[in-house]
Amino acid sequence: MPVPPKGGTPNAFFCHTPSIAALGMALLMLPACKPKEIQILLGPSQALSTVLAEEAARLAGPKKQIALITADASWGPPSALEETLKRALKKHGLTVVTAKAANLGNPMFSGAIGLKAVDFFEALEKSTGTGAVISLVGGPLLSPEDTVRLSPNHPPVLVVATAMLGDKIGVRTDPLQLARLLETQVIEIAIIDGADSAANAPGKPDPAHELFAKNYRILRRPR
Repeated sequence: MPVPPKGGTPNAFFCHTPSIAALGMALLMLPACKPKEIQILLGPSQALSTVLAEEAARLAGPKKQIALITADASWGPPSALEETLKRALKKHGLTVVTAKAANLGNPMFSGAIGLKAVDFFEALEKSTGTGAVISLVGGPLLSPEDTVRLSPNHPPVLVVATAMLGDKIGVRTDPLQLARLLETQVIEIAIIDGADSAANAPGKPDPAHELFAKNYRILRRPR
């Protein structure tokens, strides 16, 4: 187990430790962290919200409404990512509605955790006519039969399947499941954890995109 630096406190150690392994404990200690230290911890999720809003605006085209799928109140209040994403979407001239606050199961007990098919279909039904749907709770748990039922005219779906959503636990999705969802055109893109060196474009680096590329990758639907 890592040890706090000499002369430092446990709180200071976790505030300065950016690794994912320590992030969960660090988030519990946010009240003890200074504003600059909190910014370091939450910076990646703010960069994620910037890139996600850009992708959603691109996919939405002329339609100006974005629907969110979030976790219900049993998972606590809205995450920092959700709040920054809403602000980022509004900067693109988009309005935001919540299509579904889903019951994902209890992460403290055994059993399936994730976005159930029935909740996903309900969210899509409520999102008819919107520009895009963003799931902040990972990919939907669909069987092959569920996929067949899906309307080909549903709005594009963007999925965030990361371990953390800023100050809250996220819902990671099995990469093979995400690949199937992309191949069967259920979703358009999925954002997962992991640096993406291929995303570094030539020219002057943009801080938000640079930070995003150091922490996340985008999986896209095959064309």
